[in-house]
Amino acid sequence: MQVLLSWLQDFVELPEYPEEIAETLTMAGMAVDAVHQQDGETVFELDITANRSDALNHFGIARELSAIYRRPMKTPAVEVSESDEPASSRASIEIADADLCARYSGRVLLDVAVKPSPDWMRKRLELCGVRSINNIADLTNYVLLELGHPTHAFDLDLLAESKIIVRLARDGEQLQTLDGLDRKLSSEHLVIADASRPVALAGVMGGAKTEISEATRNVLLEAAWFQPSLIRRTARHFGMHTEASHRFERGADVGATVWAADRIAHLFGQVGFGTLLRGVIDTYPGAAERGNIHLRAARIGRLLGAEVPDEEVLKILEALGFVAEPADGGWKVTPPSHRLDVDREIDLIEEVARIHGYHKFPMTLPPAFGGTEEPPYAREEAEVRSALRSLGYDETISYSFISEEDASRFGSWEPVAIRNPVSEPWSVMRNTAVPSMLKALERNLNRSEPDVRLMEIGRLYRAGGDPYREPPVLAMGATGMVRRASLGDAGAPFDFFALKSDILTLLSGFDIQEVSFDAREIPAFYAAGNSARLLLNGQAAGTLGELDLKLAEARKIRQPVYLAEIFLDPLWQAGLKSLKYQKLPNVPAVHRDLSLFVPEGVSFAEIRATVGQQDDLRGLEPIEIFRSKQVPEGCYSLLLRAIWQKDSESMTDEEVNRYAGHIVASLSKAFGIQQRG
Repeated sequence: MQVLLSWLQDFVELPEYPEEIAETLTMAGMAVDAVHQQDGETVFELDITANRSDALNHFGIARELSAIYRRPMKTPAVEVSESDEPASSRASIEIADADLCARYSGRVLLDVAVKPSPDWMRKRLELCGVRSINNIADLTNYVLLELGHPTHAFDLDLLAESKIIVRLARDGEQLQTLDGLDRKLSSEHLVIADASRPVALAGVMGGAKTEISEATRNVLLEAAWFQPSLIRRTARHFGMHTEASHRFERGADVGATVWAADRIAHLFGQVGFGTLLRGVIDTYPGAAERGNIHLRAARIGRLLGAEVPDEEVLKILEALGFVAEPADGGWKVTPPSHRLDVDREIDLIEEVARIHGYHKFPMTLPPAFGGTEEPPYAREEAEVRSALRSLGYDETISYSFISEEDASRFGSWEPVAIRNPVSEPWSVMRNTAVPSMLKALERNLNRSEPDVRLMEIGRLYRAGGDPYREPPVLAMGATGMVRRASLGDAGAPFDFFALKSDILTLLSGFDIQEVSFDAREIPAFYAAGNSARLLLNGQAAGTLGELDLKLAEARKIRQPVYLAEIFLDPLWQAGLKSLKYQKLPNVPAVHRDLSLFVPEGVSFAEIRATVGQQDDLRGLEPIEIFRSKQVPEGCYSLLLRAIWQKDSESMTDEEVNRYAGHIVASLSKAFGIQQRG
C-alpha cells in the first residue's frame, strides 16, 4: 500500500526524516518495505497484515504515528452545506438481511457537474496507484485511501424508483460490472439492487448500468458494512480483487459509514458544484455495541517482563481510540469500532507493548518448566534417515496433495478428497507417495541431474476406516548410475538389485526376524519381471521395482527409474536391533557351490524357506542365474552358494557333503529341482 507523507501530515505533525518515520512504523508492526521520492512527494510502501484493516488508509497510519509520538490528531473536516429538502424524499434504502449487511448509509447530490478532478486530488490518487476518472468517482477513491472505508456513487436517475435494496441475488440473475464483464449470479451472492434488477456486486464492484458518466446529474452516494466472509467468497468466486473487497473482506468499520459519506459531501464542495440534500439516509437495523475487555495491570508486567506505568497504558489506549475506565486492579476497556482485531486481554497488552516500544523491554528469557519429550519413534526415524544418507540418498519433502488421476493410477485405496482444492493437480490427499517421488525425480532430470537418489518420510491418507489412520511411509526413488565411469572403471548403473540391496541394508538396523521378497500383488505401474513385494516377518510391508517404461515415456523420462514404497509401522513395531557381542569363530568358513536346474516360477525366497535352518549353515546366497539351450525347457540354471562354519573346529569334507546332499534332496522333493551333472 502506498502512503504519502504530505497526506499523513494533514492529520499529525511529522518533522522527522522519512527514514526515521519508516523505522518507527516498522518497529510498531506497520512494516515499511520502501521509501522513495516521486514528483516531489515522499511515498512509503507499506505491507499491512490482514488483521489490521483499520490501517489500510492514511488516517489509520496517522493515528498510529500520533500514538507513538504522543502528538495530537487532526480529524478530517466534515462540514457540509445542505439544502432544506431531505435526502429521504429523493431515495430510499432497504436491507433484506441485517446479518449480511449491518448498515447502509446514503447521501443525495442533485444538479452535479461531472468533470475532471482538480490537480491536487489527481496527483494524490495517481501517486497511490489509482487512476483518476472524474470528480465524483475520484471522491470515492480519495476517501477510501484517506479514511479506509469503501464507498460508491450511483447515477440516481438510473435507479428504478430511486430505490436501493440490499438482498441476495436470485439464481440466474445477470449483472454487468464496471469492468465490462457479465456476471452470472446465484443465491450465494449479495447484491445492491434497485426496484427491478441488481446494480452492484455488494462490497466488490459497481454495475455498468448505473455508473457515473458525463450525463449524470443526480447522484446517490453509499457507504455500507457487509459481512467479511461473504465478500471474501464472492470475490474469490468471480476471481475479482478490488480495493473495496480487499477492505470489506478484512472487516470494515461499521461506525464509519456516515463519517465517510459526510467526508465525501464535504470534499464535493471543493471539487464540484451542485445541491447536497439534508441528512443521511442511514439504515442500521443491527446496531450493537462491542463488549468490554478487562485489562489487568499486573498481567501486563507478567507477560511483557517489565512494568509499564499506568499513565502510559492509559495514554496509549486513548491515543488508539480505546475507552478505558478503572476497574478491579486494571481497566475496563471498550475497543473502537475500527479495531475488529482486538477482543481479548492479550490483544490489548500487545497494543501497549508495540506502541510503548519493544526496544524498551529488557531481554530476558521466561522461566522454563519441565523438560523436552522425544516424539514417538524418533530414534527409529533417525536410523532410517542416517542409513539412507550413508547410502547416498538425499531427503526431499513433498506436498501431501496429488491429483485424482495419480491417486487412481498409483494408489491402492480410496483417497481423501479436498473440499476446496487450490488446483486440479492437488485435488486429493495422497494415498501413495509414488507420484510425489516421481515429480521430485523428474524435477532433477529436467535440470540435467541424471544421477539421483532421493528418499522421503511422510504420511498417506485413506478415506474411511475405523479408526481413521494416516500411516507413515518411506518413499525411495533412484535413477542413473550408482558409480560413474572413470579411468579403468566402466561404472555401474543403478538397477533393481541395487535398490533391493539398499533396502536390505536399511532393514539390517531393525530387529526383524525375516525379510523376504515375492512377486505377488505387484502394482501395475511397475515393470513386469523387475519388481517385488517386500515382506517383513511374512507380512506385506511395501513394494519396489522399476517404473513401467510406458509410464516413464509418458512423463518424458528417458532412463530407467526405480521406486520403493515401504510402510514404516512394521519397522517401528520391530524396533532397533540391539547390539550383541559374541566371540569370533577360531576356524574359517567353508562354502560349496551347487549348480541347480530350477523350474520357472520357483523363487529364491521359496528355496531359502525350504532349506530352513540347518546345523552350522551360516548363509545361502544366489550367485548366478543362467538361461540357454543347454538348460531343460521350463527351467533356469541357478548357482547356489551354501556357507557353513563351526565355532571351534574345522568342517570335514564328509560333513560338507552330507549337508549339501540334504539341501539338494529337500529341494528336489519340494520343487523337483535337480543338480546339474
